[in-house]
Amino acid sequence: MPIHCYFDEPDNYKNQFDFYEQGGSPFLLQEFIRTIENDKNNIEEINISWYLFNNQYLYNYLKEVAANGITVNVITIPLEGYDNNNPKVLKNLDTGKKTTQELTKYNLARKIFGEVYRSTSLKNFHFYVFSHLYVRSANIKKFSRGTLPYSLHIKSAYIKKKNGYLLLMSSSNLAVRDLVKNESMICIENEPGYEETANTFYKNLIERSIAIKDYRSSLNTTCNTHDKAAFQFSDSIYITAPFYDNSANHLEITLINYLEAAKEKIIICAQHLAAFNYNFNATHHSTLEKNETRQGILGVVLKMADKGISVTCLSQTFAPLPQDEQKFKDVKFRSPVNTRNFQKFYTQLKNTKNATYFINNDIHSKYIIIDNLLIYCSYNFTPTQFIYLDDVNIPTFKNMPNVSYTGIHCEVGMHVVIKDRKIIKSFEANVANIKNKKQTIQVK
Repeated sequence: MPIHCYFDEPDNYKNQFDFYEQGGSPFLLQEFIRTIENDKNNIEEINISWYLFNNQYLYNYLKEVAANGITVNVITIPLEGYDNNNPKVLKNLDTGKKTTQELTKYNLARKIFGEVYRSTSLKNFHFYVFSHLYVRSANIKKFSRGTLPYSLHIKSAYIKKKNGYLLLMSSSNLAVRDLVKNESMICIENEPGYEETANTFYKNLIERSIAIKDYRSSLNTTCNTHDKAAFQFSDSIYITAPFYDNSANHLEITLINYLEAAKEKIIICAQHLAAFNYNFNATHHSTLEKNETRQGILGVVLKMADKGISVTCLSQTFAPLPQDEQKFKDVKFRSPVNTRNFQKFYTQLKNTKNATYFINNDIHSKYIIIDNLLIYCSYNFTPTQFIYLDDVNIPTFKNMPNVSYTGIHCEVGMHVVIKDRKIIKSFEANVANIKNKKQTIQVK
């Protein structure tokens, strides 16, 4: 009953600034398809929930296996949530040929959405959108992909077999018009402790999603409140969703318990590190009454470093302190959204013993290593991920006076806990590989 892991990175390709028709992680796409292909005679159903679904290669393959008798359920965000900015020429990785037309993520998704919507002959292939939007502040600016952000940020697949199951998770969107980044993918096969939760989640998600043929594009605030579903928190797999009551609030507690049990080391890697001393506004919660400042998991990580635990942080985004700007004047960083809050975290980290911090603009994987344990995540370590508010009511937004919102603030996220020593060594090797890249900067 094995667990497998795979890694992709810009160095695997001739030019990391090419946009490939095969998507932002051609190698992971290949392994994803190979995993299904190797066992397709034993597979009954494929449930795939991908934040972005605009990869024609993946879509064509799933149509093919559906036509051969396997039920395929695809859940993604509405078309409005796909970026329609900065069209680019695409390159075919196999032939080297480039498209004559510049395309956006939206253009590519629209082609797939349109075909599914119009089709009368797609056999065993079901396509859903999960239209839940999530916000918690009237100060939010218009989102870059649609008016408000969609909560479905997960990249996973639950595959039912005649005997057993497969659970796949990836940091990669597999999206076309994404650049290749440092990405990863986990495949869990027939291991105890994961399947029941995954099966229940996909059932709950599909029940609360809209079939593509029934979906009408509009900003409908009423779609953001979901009836609650019973949910059993698991030691092996954890899921947050607006229909799992307080799931994001419990997530932080769950991770803190793991972090506080560290004996030797903590390694935390993600695109964004920002969950530190952030505000929780109980005004938008039906039962919690007290506003609070939460130390966040990064506060706990620093506390453990002070206790002598070796801490290593890796991220894509970084904001130098004003006094360090000259030191980093020749380095271009992608900045976190909340620069001021990040700088509070970085200020404390700089004064913390036993902690190092590496920045690489290509990091997109999301995981934590604690001694001999791996927590592999779909989410970034930002305050947004750890806040569940079930009674948000925003009549108007400061920057969007004609937009309102009522509903639940909660991102759809997932992590799995893995204790397989071989897998952990592979992720430790991935950390060493990133640290040794010429593009990597050690900032602490």
